[in-house]
Amino acid sequence: MNAPAFKNKEILSFLLTFSFVFFLYGADTFAQTLQRFRTYTHTVSGKLPETVETITAGKIIYEKKCYYCHGINGNGNGSVSPRLDPKPRDFTTNEYKIRSTQLGELPSDEDIFRIITSGIEGTAMPSWSTLSNPEKWQVIGYIKTFNNGFLKNTSEEIEIRTEMPETPETIKNGEKLFREAKCFLCHGNEGRGDGIITTTMNREWNMPYKARDLTKRWLLKGGNSTGDIYRTISTGFNKTPMGSYKSHLSDEERWHLAHYVKSISHEMKSKVVIESGFIDGEIPFSADDSLWINAESSEMPLAGQILIKPGLWNPSINSVIIRSLYNKDNIAFLLEWNDRTNRQVEAFTDAIALEFPVKIPEGARKPSFAMGDSGKQVYILRWEAYQSDLGKTLLASKEEGTGQKNAKEKTGRDQIVIEEYNARGHKTLKKQPAESQITRGIGQWKNGRWRVLINRPLFSVDKSDTPFEKGKLIPLSLAVWDGSNSEYGGLKSISPWYYITLKTPTPYTVYGYIAIAVIIGISVEFFFIARYRRRATA
Repeated sequence: MNAPAFKNKEILSFLLTFSFVFFLYGADTFAQTLQRFRTYTHTVSGKLPETVETITAGKIIYEKKCYYCHGINGNGNGSVSPRLDPKPRDFTTNEYKIRSTQLGELPSDEDIFRIITSGIEGTAMPSWSTLSNPEKWQVIGYIKTFNNGFLKNTSEEIEIRTEMPETPETIKNGEKLFREAKCFLCHGNEGRGDGIITTTMNREWNMPYKARDLTKRWLLKGGNSTGDIYRTISTGFNKTPMGSYKSHLSDEERWHLAHYVKSISHEMKSKVVIESGFIDGEIPFSADDSLWINAESSEMPLAGQILIKPGLWNPSINSVIIRSLYNKDNIAFLLEWNDRTNRQVEAFTDAIALEFPVKIPEGARKPSFAMGDSGKQVYILRWEAYQSDLGKTLLASKEEGTGQKNAKEKTGRDQIVIEEYNARGHKTLKKQPAESQITRGIGQWKNGRWRVLINRPLFSVDKSDTPFEKGKLIPLSLAVWDGSNSEYGGLKSISPWYYITLKTPTPYTVYGYIAIAVIIGISVEFFFIARYRRRATA
């Protein structure tokens, strides 16, 4: 019998949207809440002896739960492996990365148990909390049969000493060690994974190696507690450029370095509603301005676009930080995201797009965030990293790049590198005419991060533009392309709908009313105090 087809497109759209949002928020929540110190003990209770019976039971569990990723033969070649990044572990070789043993050695049984229990941040490896402890030991026994090295494994766990207290001094010492130990060559000057070794391996040697972005706490693969970071520094990752620093740095120095790495990482703080702050004067066209630095921010998680073929199963951009300001004439957005390489490859260029419904919905029904649908048009603002614009500062808006020159020739206006589009679904993208292109912007890449400013008039007579009205919840969605990851068109990272609202400034009269109320309150209080004293002395 054939599966029933969805005849109602709205139901199908809702299910796809719900599934995407559930995945996005679920992945974000999982990544941030499941952070366990995997070296909490050198022993795990309840270990089962490896017998024919326990290994046979483990094989049954493995072939039900594990082989989709790790392959039926344990070589990491499961059916979903091509769509995963990082790739699943190959159990037949000695490439176990998260261990408490020395570099180059196999993990202890307890290491494998802890990984099965907690999962691995920033990967598709989940926490197998559905398995009982005996079942975990059974599947561990079976996994070890893929590698004969376990038969004579004499690996010893490194000693994890008592954690040093974190202080401003230990963090400062750790920052110095980050330079002296050359960590920045892979991880970048500010820890975003954009070091010269990373970019060289990607650009010149075409190797898929990516240094970890240390600024995103939820993506630290070995765990994000100080103890996890200390252990990773001490053991290194097998079969990667990340070596062990146990023999190069003292125990105290490794704790200092762990404190520094922890200090430059942050948790993702997402808000469903983003408030655009009102300012009286001009909106600054520099992201370094204090008004932007102090503006409310929200980090929006992204996932690969998989609703429409071809899908992006291995996206490289996973979040964007957004801020917004407006004045009586304009509204502006500051968008920031990490990008290791700033590499524009022929037709593939870094880009970002903001999407809004043309008609602000009154209820819950919105256009599809995948470029709208036939009945609900969307308005799109898209910025691209034109090659001649790269390396310019945000203040250098007078320096015309290719995009600005092309736009200026058509419109007579400076600083326009933002293109405005409309869409009513996939393959309906239509660029607005030159006279309607009223948005300006500029971008800067530095130390593994793009910062893009988009500024447009608050009001527009064009019926194809979104009206930015005060007091409204305006749906907002994002799309990001990474040129170095060969992303273009539908191959992009996207977000579901969020909301932006224009924060209404508090009228000065309100402060006057508050002052009057305070004065009246104090006067009444003094009146009763004086009255009480007169009675007391009578």
